[in-house]
Amino acid sequence: MRLLIADSDPMMKALYESYFANKDFQVATASNGLQCIDAIRKQMPDILVIEHELPWGGDDGVLECLQQDFPFASPDVVLPSQAREWLAPVRESVSDVDFWENRSLGLAFFLQSGSLQRFRLPMPLEELALVNHRFYVKPLIRLASENQRFFVLAVSQHQVSLYEATEFKIEKVDVTDLPQRLEETLNIEGADRGQQQHLANQWGKGKQASVFHGHGGAKETHKSELTLFFNQIDQILSPILGLQQLPIVLAGVDYLLPIFRKALSYPHVVDAEIHGNWDHSTMSQLHQKAWPLVHPWLQRAQILATHKFQDLSKTDLATSDPQTAIKAAFDGRVDTMFVDINTHLWGKCDQQGQVCASHDELQSGDDDLLDSAAAETLLHGGKVHAVPADQMPCSGPVAALLRY
Repeated sequence: MRLLIADSDPMMKALYESYFANKDFQVATASNGLQCIDAIRKQMPDILVIEHELPWGGDDGVLECLQQDFPFASPDVVLPSQAREWLAPVRESVSDVDFWENRSLGLAFFLQSGSLQRFRLPMPLEELALVNHRFYVKPLIRLASENQRFFVLAVSQHQVSLYEATEFKIEKVDVTDLPQRLEETLNIEGADRGQQQHLANQWGKGKQASVFHGHGGAKETHKSELTLFFNQIDQILSPILGLQQLPIVLAGVDYLLPIFRKALSYPHVVDAEIHGNWDHSTMSQLHQKAWPLVHPWLQRAQILATHKFQDLSKTDLATSDPQTAIKAAFDGRVDTMFVDINTHLWGKCDQQGQVCASHDELQSGDDDLLDSAAAETLLHGGKVHAVPADQMPCSGPVAALLRY
């Protein structure tokens, strides 16, 4: 089928051309009315997509000329004025210098009437443009997943910092009243470590506690001070960490970490540690050290779900059939779903998740049914692992563990 796109906006023209060329249309383009009429005279298109205010004639002038030259043969005409209005915020983004100053590996635009949400993302994405009744979210699941978040806690005698991180970023967590310096926190600056005891401030109680030492001398005294200091850090952090239940990686010099690990009441501490003094390091440097240590821990839930699926694969509580999995997701029956992040399952389903059509190639009005199933699973409180094919627990593009 022959398609002629007459539009003065290079972005609109390129968007139409890219989309329809992938649909086996023979696409020609024109930038003004004269070019459009010339192209029609050379070869009559089946469909003409024409800008309302096309330079050199506009749509009215072109259509009038067509009526005169070809009174008995004319193409179907589409006037994309609404599409131009919707895409205006996208066109304006092209010249937004501030937005493009800080580039990243991925970019996502979510556009609806009167609203554009733009996101710079820390990972590469498939180049894809979809027009549908809802947003496409499958590539972003990794970023929003609870399974990808963790803490890093860097401790020394002079500085304590808590960070929250994912595979792609790290941010410092502001914690009110978090102790920083041992001597200041315990109120022992200038204290004589050679005495048999000295007084240390007892956190949050306005009192002082005695730090005793015997024949071990200053070494044992210092260990007692570190224990008291770390206990006070634990009192402040416990309510914050307990709300999240995320794994935490400890960073510090060798002799401090065993004492701190013993003082920390939080149960989700990763065995591997980052050794060294990090008081003057960047967050990026700490993140690079932390991710390889915590990644195996974060994979636990996915690995356990994979084993569970394989154990239940011959029962009614697990399925790799796409139609069954999609319907179960809409019914709220999916506890955990795996979807192949690099595969699309194009088609249509009704509001109950009943698949009405499926296609090998994207057709007008199609959803990625894997994306629909993943979104419904999340909306019903389930967990979703969007993974490459080699991490799928089955040979197909979807696997689901069912609640019942």
